[in-house]
Amino acid sequence: MKNWEYVETKEVLVDCVEVLKKQTAIAIDLEFDKNRYRYGFNLCLIQIYAGERCFIIDPLAEGIDLKDFYTVIEDPSIEKVVYSFGEDLRLFHSLGCFPQNTFDIAIAMRLLDYPPASLASAASDMLDIEMSKAAQKSNWFLRPLSEKQMDYAAKDVLYLIEMQEILIKMAEEKGILEWIEEENRVIDGLSYADIDNNNYLKEKDKHGLSEHEFFIFKGLLEYRETIAEKYNRPSYQIIDKEYLRELSERPNQIYRFEKIRGIYKALKNEAFKNELWEKFQSLAKKAEDTGLSKTENALKRLSSEVYQLKKKERGIRDEAKRKIFKPIQLLIAENHGENVVTYIMGNRLMDELALGNLGNLRNYKRVLIERYAGELGLDISPYLATKA
Repeated sequence: MKNWEYVETKEVLVDCVEVLKKQTAIAIDLEFDKNRYRYGFNLCLIQIYAGERCFIIDPLAEGIDLKDFYTVIEDPSIEKVVYSFGEDLRLFHSLGCFPQNTFDIAIAMRLLDYPPASLASAASDMLDIEMSKAAQKSNWFLRPLSEKQMDYAAKDVLYLIEMQEILIKMAEEKGILEWIEEENRVIDGLSYADIDNNNYLKEKDKHGLSEHEFFIFKGLLEYRETIAEKYNRPSYQIIDKEYLRELSERPNQIYRFEKIRGIYKALKNEAFKNELWEKFQSLAKKAEDTGLSKTENALKRLSSEVYQLKKKERGIRDEAKRKIFKPIQLLIAENHGENVVTYIMGNRLMDELALGNLGNLRNYKRVLIERYAGELGLDISPYLATKA
């Protein structure tokens, strides 16, 4: 049974936005493609549940302008109920939209001692509702969308408000609603606007390459990105990354071009081979002119001073974790649950606190840590002191 309204014209979108503006809370989810079928991070579909109506907005439809819709998403007077919102948030930010007043059900569930779960598993557990995953891996660029895709997309928002109501009641009974609210307000202050969503190069890619070789490899990958954007294809479909690495190490690999798998069919020709070789030669000359070493490793070993400093920090960190934070962690787990403790006080936070880094310490976590430190007779003050 159809339980959604498809929004693909600007006139219907205007009506949809007017409905949304009148709500105090809406549920929202996005379908997107991140370098799977096309180049980059792309919005493909928006699902909204508001006031017993479910809208499926097609951002790819001709004439659709989301500017007024974004003002609703940024309106702090309207709560946005979401599930595991991280990637959706990054996409919104990349589009210049900064959602405010979110309630992430996945966060609430973790703080209520639920194990990490997909939305389908969470809905099954809380509401005894089965959600099909058949359309999960769909190509959301394809039009027209099938009835199955629409139903799948709609169900991603239909039950969120009901799930939120259950979780809020549970949180109030446990006295932890403020924890959930604090975590969600942190989301409002995040910014991923300057994050590179096409992260094609990692530090570990330097391993085994000289300075000279890595300069060429990096340049070839940047060149691949340019070609990928031009053809609107994921970069991995343009030309195999490993082949570009081999070429940066051994120039004679250019003669294997015709035999290499993983080259986009439109580019598997002599013209592109010559273009690639010219790019290689240009990069090699720049590396030479810059004076980059052909023998020094691109991945630098730590100096003795830095190594000793890190060794000292590791010792301080490990001792603090063993004597102070692990006992507190065990007490939190005992009182609030094993799934809660990994969210509240995981290894990363313990490492940071051991070295006096309070940047990720929420206020409710500070209160908990201080309380259980007191019960254990541990002096936590040196680790929680604000630096002048």
